[in-house]
Amino acid sequence: MKLSRRGWNNVIIFAVIIFIAVIQLPTLIKQKYGTASPPVTLSTLLPAHAVIDQLILPEQHYIRQGDDWHIAGGEQTAQVDVVSHWATLAGTPVDEAMMTKLQPQLTQPRTVEIWLQAYEEPVRVTVYQLPQFWLLKNWQAQWLAVSVEPTYLFPSP
Repeated sequence: MKLSRRGWNNVIIFAVIIFIAVIQLPTLIKQKYGTASPPVTLSTLLPAHAVIDQLILPEQHYIRQGDDWHIAGGEQTAQVDVVSHWATLAGTPVDEAMMTKLQPQLTQPRTVEIWLQAYEEPVRVTVYQLPQFWLLKNWQAQWLAVSVEPTYLFPSP
């Protein structure tokens, strides 16, 4: 079969179109039929717009006095960073199946009390430190995984 110059041009054009289609086909299939994982949504540790009045950590007790923060038992003004870390803390929700797997590693709980304005009872947060992340139980009794440095949540006294 002998093709003219125009015939060969048509063959080359057709081959390039098929080549591009083959390259793009997996992407198009994933977009249309793929099961993309849902985006991870973060849950907050405290209610939205909550204002902290007191933060009681295992080794420190922060108290709001006006616009300043003080450490209980001392007159020094505390750094507000620790309180703001707890106020804005958010993490990835952990489901019951994962909690069942993690249960053997949950050996040394810490409890943090967070007193909020307009609430009669404090929010009690149970905290576990695991090798890769922290596990915290939020105000809605939902477990959250948070990856931060230990000093972010519990500063040295």
